[in-house]
Amino acid sequence: MIRISLWLVVLFLSSFTFCQRYSFVGYSTSNGLPQSQVSSITQDSLGYLWIGTFGGLAKFNGINFVNYSKRDGLLSNRVTCLTFIRNELYIGHDNGISVFDGLNNFTNLLFPEKTPPSNVTSIIQRNNEIFISTNGQGLFKLQNNQLILIEHSPSRIRAAVDTGNEMILATRNGVIIFSDDNTFHAISGFPDESYSGIDLIEDEIVVTSYDGNVYSYNLEHQQITKVYANDKYLWRSVLADSESIWLNSSDGAVKLENNKQVVLDRSTGLPIDDITIVFRDREGNIWLGTGGKGLQKFSGETFVHYNLKSGLPSELIISTIETNDGSLWLSSYDQGVFQFNPVNNEIINMVTPINQVVWTTTAQNNDIYFGSIFGLYLKTNQGWRFIDESDGLPSNKITGLYAHDNGRVYVGTGNGLAILENGLVTSVVQSDDANLMNIRGFTWIEDRLLMAAQNGIYELSEDGSKAVKKHSFDGALNCIVTDRNNHVWVGTENGLYKMFESGFDFIFLGERKGSEYINFIKEGLDAVYIGTNNGLFEYDFETNRFTHFGINAGLVDLETNLNSAFLDKNENLWFGTVGGLMKMNSEQRMSVRDQDVKPKIHLKTLSVNFKEKPVAKLSNAYQSPLNFKHFENNFSITFDAIYLTNPKAITFSYYLEGLSEEWSPKTTNKSLNFTNLPPNEYRLQVRAFLPYSETFITEQGYYFSIESPFYQTWWFYLIVVVFCFGILYAADRYRTLRKDRLNYQERLEFQSKLLQLEQQSLNASMNRHFIFNALNSIQYFINASDKLSANKYLTRFAQLIRKNLDSSNHYNGMVPLSDELDRLKLYLDLEMMRFKNKFDFELVVDKKVEVEELIVPAMFLQPFVENSIIHGVLPLKDRRGKITITITNYLNHILIEIFDNGVGFEKSMRKKEDVQQDHESQGVLITRGRIELLQKISAKSIELIGPHQINENDNSVKGTMVKFKILKQYLDK
Repeated sequence: MIRISLWLVVLFLSSFTFCQRYSFVGYSTSNGLPQSQVSSITQDSLGYLWIGTFGGLAKFNGINFVNYSKRDGLLSNRVTCLTFIRNELYIGHDNGISVFDGLNNFTNLLFPEKTPPSNVTSIIQRNNEIFISTNGQGLFKLQNNQLILIEHSPSRIRAAVDTGNEMILATRNGVIIFSDDNTFHAISGFPDESYSGIDLIEDEIVVTSYDGNVYSYNLEHQQITKVYANDKYLWRSVLADSESIWLNSSDGAVKLENNKQVVLDRSTGLPIDDITIVFRDREGNIWLGTGGKGLQKFSGETFVHYNLKSGLPSELIISTIETNDGSLWLSSYDQGVFQFNPVNNEIINMVTPINQVVWTTTAQNNDIYFGSIFGLYLKTNQGWRFIDESDGLPSNKITGLYAHDNGRVYVGTGNGLAILENGLVTSVVQSDDANLMNIRGFTWIEDRLLMAAQNGIYELSEDGSKAVKKHSFDGALNCIVTDRNNHVWVGTENGLYKMFESGFDFIFLGERKGSEYINFIKEGLDAVYIGTNNGLFEYDFETNRFTHFGINAGLVDLETNLNSAFLDKNENLWFGTVGGLMKMNSEQRMSVRDQDVKPKIHLKTLSVNFKEKPVAKLSNAYQSPLNFKHFENNFSITFDAIYLTNPKAITFSYYLEGLSEEWSPKTTNKSLNFTNLPPNEYRLQVRAFLPYSETFITEQGYYFSIESPFYQTWWFYLIVVVFCFGILYAADRYRTLRKDRLNYQERLEFQSKLLQLEQQSLNASMNRHFIFNALNSIQYFINASDKLSANKYLTRFAQLIRKNLDSSNHYNGMVPLSDELDRLKLYLDLEMMRFKNKFDFELVVDKKVEVEELIVPAMFLQPFVENSIIHGVLPLKDRRGKITITITNYLNHILIEIFDNGVGFEKSMRKKEDVQQDHESQGVLITRGRIELLQKISAKSIELIGPHQINENDNSVKGTMVKFKILKQYLDK
C-alpha cells in the first residue's frame, strides 16, 4: 500500500528554484530521433526503449536509434501511445492503431468511418480483450480486427488502468469505472475536475488533474486522499511506485519522495520545461519526453552541480574547504575565493583580498590557508595575513598544503618544502638531489611524511632537515593518499599506482582516453575516489571493485580539476570540473552503486554465407539446435545487451564451444565472424561484464550445428562399404561364375577324356593280347578234347566281357564295389586257368565294408592286378606266385591293397620286354589319368599309393604293394 504520509508533508509546499542543478543526457534529431516532440515511451522484454513521436516511431538501445515511419508500414507518423501486449507493440495514433510484430510487419486498424481524429491515450489488455481509449471519441474494443466503439462511454479519456477487477478511466468529467458488463459509472467523492493521468500501485490508484492536484484512491476502502497540490502545474500524467511519484506538465516535472520534492525544470538543468511523459526503465533510470527537445535521460540525484547559471561566480573551482559553521570556501581559477552556504545554496561573500589563482586550501583549527600563485594567504579570527618569499617561503608558487594534528602546516611550493607553525615559517627543506619541485600532495604512513613532487616521491627525514627521494615515476605526480589499509595511492599524469609489499603497481582504469591522467585522490569512509580526465572513479574497500561515474551518471563534464576534491562532514564528495562544481551525494551514491542490473544479451542479426537469417531461429536454438548444411559455414553475428544506465560501459567475452577451448578477452565489440567452420555441434556463449568487474553479470548460450557433407556421414560410409562389398562380391561372383564356366568346360573336357580313358581302359581290359591268348586257351582246351575246361573258360570269358561292357555304361564311370570285385575275380580266374600252377590269388574283404552300397571307379583295379601277374609273379622260377587283394575301412575311406610276392618292382622295371612293357605302361597310365580326372570332376578324394617294392629284413625282395584310398561314396537310392 502507498504510504500517503510521504507526501502529505509536502502538500502545501510551493515550488521554488534551487541553485543546484541536475544533469540530463539529451537525445534529439541530431542523435537519430525521428522528431523532437516525444509523446510516449515504453520498454520491451529485451530492454530496448520504444519512443513515440509526432514524426514516427524509434527503437533505442541507449546509443543508436532505429526508426520506423509510415513508409515502413505505420498507420501514421503521429504516435500518441505505446503498449506491449503479448510481445507485440500496439501503437496508438489519432486515426487508429498499428500492431508491430517485431519482424518489420505492421498491421493497421482504422477507427470507424466518419470518426473525427482523436488521439489514442491508452491500450489495455483485460480478460484477453484489448481496449483502446481515446481523447475525443471514447472507449473502443478490438474485435475481429475491427475497432468497435463501446456505447455510453465518456468521450474524453486521458488515461486508463486495469485493476484486475475493473478498468478505471481518468476523464475530463471525473474518474470513471468501466465494468465487465460494459457499463460506466463515476467514482463518487472525486472533485469536479478535469483528470489527466492515472497509475496503479498495488491496491491504490494515483490520479492527477489539470488543476494541479494529485489524489490517491484506495480500492479496498474506497477512500480518496489529496496527496499534493500546486496550482502552478497543469499535470499531464503520473508515474507512481511504492517509493515515489513523478508528475509532469508543460512547466517541468516534480518528484515526490521521502517527504520532499525534487523539481526538474530549466532552473535545475532541464533544457526545456515542456515535459510530455515520464518513464522509468527496468534499471530505474528516469526518461523524460519533451515537447521540443526530444528525449532526456535524468542522470539521477547522485550528482548535482553548480555553475554560472546556479549563481556561482566561477565554474572553474580548484579547491574547496569546509569550516566549522558548515559553509564552504571555494577557490577558483579565475574569480578568486568566495564563501558558499550549501544549505540554502547562497553565496555568502566574496573574499576580496584574493583575486589570483588559488591552487590549494587547508584548514587548521579556525585558520584557513589559501595557496595561490603569488604566495600564501592565511585567514584567522584577527583577519588576513599574507606570507611569501620575504617571510621565508622557498617559492611564492604554492602547489600543496597539508595541516597536521601536530600543529604544523606543510607547504609545498614550486621549489622545496616549508614548515609553518602558528603562521610562521620555521624551516625550509630541500631534497638530496635538489629537484624537490611542485609538491602537490602529502600523506603520512606510520610516522613518515611522504610528498608527491613533480619527479617522484620524497620522504622527510626524521630530523626534518632533508627530503630523501624514494621512488621515481613516469610522469609528474599530482596527488598521494594513504588509505585505511596502509596502502599508498599515487596519482600521476600517466596513471594510477598503488603500493604493495613489492612496490608500486600500475592500476589500469580502462582504455578510454583521459583515464590515465589522475587529478585527485580522496579517501572516504568506505571508498577511495579518483578524479581523472575521464570522470570519477570509486574504489570500494569491501568489494575491491572500481565504479566509474561519467556523463550518464550525472557529471557535467568528464575532466576533473587538479586536487579539487573535498569530503564534507556528511561524507558528500565535492570536486571541481571544467563545467562547474560537482557534489556527490553519499546516500544516493550507495543506491546507485548497489543496483542489481542484469542486462539481457540477445541477437540482433544473423548472416550465414552473407545471407541474413531470421534471428529467432538461433535465439531459440537452445531448445532445438539449429542445423546448417556443411557449406553454410560462414557466420556473421551481431548482438546487443541493453544497459541504459551506461550503454557504452559493458564489455563482452565469447566462447564458441566446439571450436575453441577458452574465453576471449573482454571487448566492447558486439559483432562476431566465424569463417569455414568445420562440421560439428556448437554452442556460442556470450558473457557481459560491468566495468572494472571480473564477474560476468549475465550469460547467454546459442546452440547450432553444421552438418557433415554427405561424403563424411555415416550413411555415406555405409553406402561406400556396401558398394565396395558389392563390387567385391560382384567381382568375386564374376570370378566364380567365370571359374565355374571354366570348370564346367574343364569338366566337359575331363568327362570327354574320362570317356576316352574309360574306353581305353575297356580296351586295355580287353586288349588284343588278352583276347588272343584267351581264344588260344579255348582252342587249346577244345583241341585237347577238354570240353569241360573249354566251356568253363568260355563262360567266364563271356561274363568278363559283359561286365566290362556294363561298367562302361555307369554314370561318371562309378560302379558298385561288389561289381568291381566280381569283374576282378572273373579276370583272375581266367588268368589262373591260362597260367596253370603259376600263381594263386586271395580276395579278402572286411565284413564291415559295405560292398553293395559303396561305389568305386569301374575297371581301375584290373591294370594293377594284371601288372602284378605279368611283371610280378609270372617271372618267378623258384616258387609259386600269390596275389592278395585286401579291402578294409579306413576312417571315411576304403583302403584297397594289392600285394604280390613276385620279383619286385625294381627288377620288373629293368626288364625290357616291349610288348609286355607297353601294355603295362598303358594300363597304369590310363588308370592314373582316370583317377586324376575323377578327382577334378567329382572333387572326391581318390589317392593312389605305389606301386612300391617291399623288402625283407635281409633286404631280399618280398614283393610289390599298390594301395588305393577312396573316399566313401554310396549309391543313390
